[in-house]
Amino acid sequence: MRSTTTMRTAIGTGATACLILVLTAGCTGGADDATPSPSETNSATPSSATATPAPTPAPTETAGPVALPVDCTDIVDQATYASTFGDIPLNPVEFGGSGTSSGVVTPTTPPAGAGARDVVGAATELSCLWRDPRADVSGISVAMGHLEPAAGAAALDGLASQGYTCTSVHEGRSCQLVTPDPLYPVDRAQTYWLRDDVVVTVDQTNVPTDDLIGSIATRLFG
Repeated sequence: MRSTTTMRTAIGTGATACLILVLTAGCTGGADDATPSPSETNSATPSSATATPAPTPAPTETAGPVALPVDCTDIVDQATYASTFGDIPLNPVEFGGSGTSSGVVTPTTPPAGAGARDVVGAATELSCLWRDPRADVSGISVAMGHLEPAAGAAALDGLASQGYTCTSVHEGRSCQLVTPDPLYPVDRAQTYWLRDDVVVTVDQTNVPTDDLIGSIATRLFG
């Protein structure tokens, strides 16, 4: 063990040497004053700086419009088609039809100030008619098209103001008007059904149906 005298001598000698070095080239301090080495500096870098970036999420796909059938025999399932339309002639040329099962038509732009029925009619992309040329007024037609939801809602509001009875059905809105035929003891039923951007029109006279709108809704929306 060193004596007190020896320790003081060592401290004094060191201090004197440091003073001499300061006057010449500076004095290096203790460990707390030392400049950190490059390796020490890197070790202080946050670990997040070298973390693997999270993968970019895949873009979300936007659902497109509901695809409408292009063949009139495909608007409902086969069993419903047979029980509803049977062997009634489809798209007869006597009434301006194509004589085929195709019902594709090109939508048009309704004129300014068009009424509700004209707005819906202009959106038609599929038009089908079942009617026997030998019949007087009996027949049924089905039309489908895409209509911007706000425009469709406004059109059905217009129908409601004209006396149509509107209800919520099959996750959509239906407006119907039943009127007696002026010449024959039968009724004519005009039904408009809107769901999302799809509008369906059924116009039938003396052709009974059993929830045809429901069958069409199942065919289109599953």
